[in-house]
Amino acid sequence: MSDRSSVDDLDLERVLTPLAKQADDIIEAGTDWEELATELDVSRYERQDPYPEWHAETNEFAPMFLAVLWAKTEDESVTGLSDRLKNQSEIADAFGFDKNEIPHGDTFARTWRNRFEELQEGIERAAKDIDKIATERGSPIGNHTGLESEETDGVSKRTEQRLFRQRTKEVLEQMADVVFPALDLPRPEEAIYSEDDMLELMTALGIEGNAANAGAVTHGDRLDEEKDIDEEEDPFYEDGMTGETLLETIKLLTVERITDMVNRAAERALTRIKPYAEFPDPVFMAIDMTYVAYYGDRNEMEWVTGTPDHKQYDWCHKFATATLVGDGVHMVVGMLPVGNPAHVDNEAYPGSDNKSYVVGDVVRDLLEITNQYVTPRCIYADREFASADTIAAFEEENARYMMPAPRNDRTKRWLERNVDAERGILATEQDWAIYGPVKHGASNERVTTNLVGLPGDPDDEQYGFGETSDSDEATNDDDDRETNLEPVPFYTNTHVDDEIAVDRRQTKKKVERYNKRGGIETAYKKIKEFAAWTTSKEFEVRLWHFGFAVLLYNAWLLVDFLVQVGLDVEFRSKPRITAQRFRNYVQRRLTRLI
Repeated sequence: MSDRSSVDDLDLERVLTPLAKQADDIIEAGTDWEELATELDVSRYERQDPYPEWHAETNEFAPMFLAVLWAKTEDESVTGLSDRLKNQSEIADAFGFDKNEIPHGDTFARTWRNRFEELQEGIERAAKDIDKIATERGSPIGNHTGLESEETDGVSKRTEQRLFRQRTKEVLEQMADVVFPALDLPRPEEAIYSEDDMLELMTALGIEGNAANAGAVTHGDRLDEEKDIDEEEDPFYEDGMTGETLLETIKLLTVERITDMVNRAAERALTRIKPYAEFPDPVFMAIDMTYVAYYGDRNEMEWVTGTPDHKQYDWCHKFATATLVGDGVHMVVGMLPVGNPAHVDNEAYPGSDNKSYVVGDVVRDLLEITNQYVTPRCIYADREFASADTIAAFEEENARYMMPAPRNDRTKRWLERNVDAERGILATEQDWAIYGPVKHGASNERVTTNLVGLPGDPDDEQYGFGETSDSDEATNDDDDRETNLEPVPFYTNTHVDDEIAVDRRQTKKKVERYNKRGGIETAYKKIKEFAAWTTSKEFEVRLWHFGFAVLLYNAWLLVDFLVQVGLDVEFRSKPRITAQRFRNYVQRRLTRLI
């Protein structure tokens, strides 16, 4: 670290108030007021409270202090605190107020003028520091008054927060009324719990990342605290639903039924967007494989398969997904498990050796699920799907596609002859022939596609461009890395040409749209964050947890999409609403979700 950086850090430490120093340790991207308030220690300021306990206007110090700090940080009036706290009971609770005994607005005003007269300067200074820290970290706390209008897209943070609360409430209501009814869970005839109770528990497990039994105990405690229940009349709430009850219910479901229910629920969630706004145009769809690591005993595990060489684990469960991708859009619209030969139509493939899955048929199944309500402009598949059977599957559905092609000896020779890497000029080939097994066809059937060779780009390595050859050793030298870059081949049935400069520019633009699927890998990590924890060997349990995580993940992104629509600004590729912020908000409302 340079001497200048060290001085700046020391200066920052000196100018921050003790309260702001606490906030600096607490605030991260997505940290909201409820989290901050529960972590802040304001007891040191209580020594400056001039009002004795017997004073007529002595409300508890900490809640009043936090409330005025909130008002000053958000650039709101102190007098209006009473109404805002009544409307945002979760914040009032975090501050320590009794929701039925929130002081009147004039009480807050007198407290600020009189009781906190000596504290005003410190509170206002801390408020500015907290606002600045939250702005830098991407936290929703504060009015972000230090930002220029172009840095916030001309939108106040207050407006974004209001839309977030409103849209989250709307989405949760739609999940309860429309999405969850698609999840038809079996129950004994004499069950003392409802299906809604089970879905509420499942939501709690996914939001909190808990295992069934531990999460059920925590959720049962929450229910007992929040709901006015006569335990003699309703014994379910006496101890809460057990995690074992939920697990045994899931085990009654088949793989096919779980898959169908999750996909119907995803369809319902997506179609509920239409009353609010349409997706930005154009919308594309990405088809990928998601790997969920498996570390347990593999004996008699029919759905456990091997992993690619670059993975850090040897065995996994695989799930194929179809995800809408576009400006402000990243939602899963179809999913299915893969990896069990018993669920593959191997007889339809001549010479098949009992494969655990066939990528072409995975594409057919996903398109059958999504074609009923999604019409993407183009479908992007990753390199694993590049095969003759996949191309045949896309052509059967008259679907446009784009996917990286294998860099085999044949394509390498073509790329070396035709792509001018030094000048950055691409090349195309019409009716490029590919051979391989095709469903209900020959074992080495010929299909054709268009081949595009694009010069490697080191800035786009993550999304398929700029990959080094398999024989190249990794290097940290940027110059050497760029020298080793090879042209990247793509398969597509869209019109591509390299005859003149304008044709090459249009072709390059089409291929670079493949970058819209960029971030899908990050999306899968986020989906896993919404999954309940389990050690069960039952694949039905693991499939259910993954499918339910997809629905919660979609709910988060649906909230973010509707907020961006409401703000009427240019869509951001990165969500405005963080996943953690969404989970925190839902967690506080789990007793009212269903």
